[in-house]
Amino acid sequence: MLFILFLSCAGSEKNIGITNNPPEATITSHSDGDQIFELSRTLFFGTVSDDDDPTEDLLVTWYADLEILCEEIPAPVDGSALCEAEVPAGVERITLSVRDPFDARTDASITIEVVESEAPEVQILAPTDGSTHYANQLITFEGLVSDAEDPADSLSAYWTSSLDGDLSSVDATPNSNGETVGYGNLTEGQHIIELHVEDSSGKTNKDSLVITVAGANTAPSCEITAPLTNSAGAEGQLVTFLGQVDDPDMPNNELAVSWNSDKDGDIGTATPNGAGVVTFPYDGLSLNTHVITMTATDDAGEACVADILYTVGSPPNIVLTAPTQGSQYNAGDSIGFVAEVSDSEDAPDTLSIDWVSSIDGSFSTTSAASNGIAQFNTSSLSSGAHDITVTVTDSTGLYAEALTQLTINGLPSQPTLSLSPNPAFTSDALVANASGSVDPEGSPITYTYDWLRNGASTGLTGSTLASSETTKGDTWTVRATPSDGIGTGPFAEASITISNQIPEVSSVSISPSNPSPQSTLTCTATGTDADGDTVTLSYAWTLGGNLLSSTTDTLQGPFQQGETITCTVTPFDGMDTGLALSDSVTISNSPPSITTLSLSPSQVYTDDIIQAAATGSDPDGDPLIYTWDWYVDAGSGYSVVQSLTGPNIDSLDGLNHFDRDDEVYVALTLSDGSSSVSQSSAPITILNTPPSAFNVLISPSAPVAGLDDLVCTAQDNDADGDAVSLSYSWTVDGASTTYTTDTIPLTDIADAEVWVCTVTPNDGTIDGSSSSATVTVGADVEGATGVGFCASAGMGTDPSGHQFITCLSESGVAGESSTDPAANTHQPGSIVVFSPE
Repeated sequence: MLFILFLSCAGSEKNIGITNNPPEATITSHSDGDQIFELSRTLFFGTVSDDDDPTEDLLVTWYADLEILCEEIPAPVDGSALCEAEVPAGVERITLSVRDPFDARTDASITIEVVESEAPEVQILAPTDGSTHYANQLITFEGLVSDAEDPADSLSAYWTSSLDGDLSSVDATPNSNGETVGYGNLTEGQHIIELHVEDSSGKTNKDSLVITVAGANTAPSCEITAPLTNSAGAEGQLVTFLGQVDDPDMPNNELAVSWNSDKDGDIGTATPNGAGVVTFPYDGLSLNTHVITMTATDDAGEACVADILYTVGSPPNIVLTAPTQGSQYNAGDSIGFVAEVSDSEDAPDTLSIDWVSSIDGSFSTTSAASNGIAQFNTSSLSSGAHDITVTVTDSTGLYAEALTQLTINGLPSQPTLSLSPNPAFTSDALVANASGSVDPEGSPITYTYDWLRNGASTGLTGSTLASSETTKGDTWTVRATPSDGIGTGPFAEASITISNQIPEVSSVSISPSNPSPQSTLTCTATGTDADGDTVTLSYAWTLGGNLLSSTTDTLQGPFQQGETITCTVTPFDGMDTGLALSDSVTISNSPPSITTLSLSPSQVYTDDIIQAAATGSDPDGDPLIYTWDWYVDAGSGYSVVQSLTGPNIDSLDGLNHFDRDDEVYVALTLSDGSSSVSQSSAPITILNTPPSAFNVLISPSAPVAGLDDLVCTAQDNDADGDAVSLSYSWTVDGASTTYTTDTIPLTDIADAEVWVCTVTPNDGTIDGSSSSATVTVGADVEGATGVGFCASAGMGTDPSGHQFITCLSESGVAGESSTDPAANTHQPGSIVVFSPE
């Protein structure tokens, strides 16, 4: 007799599911119904986020209706989503779309109204249409722009020329009133000038006009050709003044010509002929000697002037040739006076001449030689502004005068002068201070300075000599010269020799700045010397006021915590020792820091193992101790369920410590042996574990049609301890049936039918995975062939000589057990029977 023995093995079944949440998106820059001008560059912005993924793993796309407005790009870390673009007419919806790495997508949309904008307005105010200008003269470009939608000062404007192209050098930026004014030159020729304007929506407009630009304007030339200068005539006599004018840029007959007398004022105008000849007859000159001036002005406003001296009557003639008008002299200067005289009746040396100053009165009566030249020198004029009048009188009493102005400047007195600092070093700037000069006219005094190095002029000026110029051992001399703005008085001098600059220690620092007992201290110092001398640094270390033996820039530990160590550095430049500078540090322990702390997996079920991992660091390089405290809240508050000290990785087993709906977190304490820091992870909520169904059996294993019912049995399990309900479904020969219970009546089965029972578990929340069993009706009837098999665990023989095969199944759930005569307990496992072929 053959027995089949089924053994059961303990075990459990877990299924962990991962749920992906879709990302989120929000448009914040605009709202439903906002108006946007067509083709205006508009900035849209919003935010995106995702509970499951880092923000930078999200992909962002903007759409105008169904068309892409801004191409897909990764989102920034801060979750901002920006899109700056021109929105075309007809668009009704703007959409912000975000997609996570699992292709889950979320859209945020707003409705908009795209409004057609109006083109801007533009008007050229200057230059005027048809005007003429010159290539060497600036042209004023002035315009006025406006727009119905945009502020005037936000419009973009520019000038163009049909000959010179874009006039980028002409400022066309409008102000808040829309006014734009710029200046520029144009090349010679006829230009179409255009002022262009564009608004934010890209709409443009322009105004234009035509101007002519001639070559560089040249001032006209002119001369009086008759009468000759110094001519004379009787009172009331008609004098015909003739002139010659010429202008290379315009017709001579278009020049404006005016005539003037220095005695009678404006006396008339005249029009030149085409050859430039000007004729001006006039008989109204008063009895006097007149300076007659002819002025010719062109259309660009440039003018030429010609003049002659004309006497009504018959006075003598005089020309004052020296000194020239407006000459300035300093007190004591020798001034040369020269005049030329003549008379139509009298010999020059018989004419009387009087030289008169408005300050000193008559200062000379030097007459002319026979050649008509009267000249002399004098240095006796008083200080001040002089009007000099020279009068020549002939034998009839007629006279002529010549005028000039000159100034005699009184000189300021010598100043007092000082130099500071004293003594002076290479790093010092030398400052000269002059004062005390007095000017005879009371004019304000200024001082000029000239610096000499070792007696040689350097060309350096100003009251301050920069420290970059001074060098140890040099002797600097400064000269201060007073000036009243016209002349200079006597200078004063002061000298100083540059002394040796003592060296300095500009900085001292000990590193590390927060040392541990095992640190090696390094003293870093910078020595400087303004004279450029080589600086030698000496080091001294002290501990608690006691001098240590080290004289180098390093000091080796170990030290005691709390000790204060000082490094003192003293500079020497070969001549002088400078002031010492120190730095101190206190030996202390630096606490460690937790760099990262994480839990995995992110979704945890009952009986899972949660793993915690951390990284830490210690500024002192001390070994780190990780202490892990695991906390579980099963509904009555958190309590510690496991505490371990060990490496930077630890774990908590759900089999022993947590169940569904519990909250779990870990608290890490990181210690360097002296101090510690703590950090807790975010809590994790334990998820529901799906139930399981197993060991599905159909009994009997060899049913006979019309004799046996088919009964489907199964075992269930739930890791969370939830009550499990089982649902049944049947197929026969591969076709679905309507049976939903665990039993098929014997009247509904037939030989050779293959029945499959499928069992699905449910824990009250979710379904678990389904399991099935199969049986063939009539497989053991006469003539049937088949085979039974199971998950074999081995073969044996009982004490009665019965052979048996053991099959694996879960302990206690494989079905009813039986005991053979030898007291062996047999517990069946799954077995499959094939029907006859």
